[in-house]
Amino acid sequence: MGANVGKVDALIRAALSVVFLVLAAVFSAEPVVSLVAALLALVFAATGLTKTCPLYTLFGMTTRGHRSRPQHR
Repeated sequence: MGANVGKVDALIRAALSVVFLVLAAVFSAEPVVSLVAALLALVFAATGLTKTCPLYTLFGMTTRGHRSRPQHR
């Protein structure tokens, strides 16, 4: 499975992981909400760091830009 998450997408995922981590800490009195938020933070952090998203692969999507190579004649 190749990388299918672009730079901007990875940065958004990193920001979302921080947001969900903060939500997990804020809602620590609610164990279910805290656990779900912590798991989402983990998923967003992992997909942002590895630059691969299994759902993107499943649907054949990518947010990586395609660099065009110069054609030689």
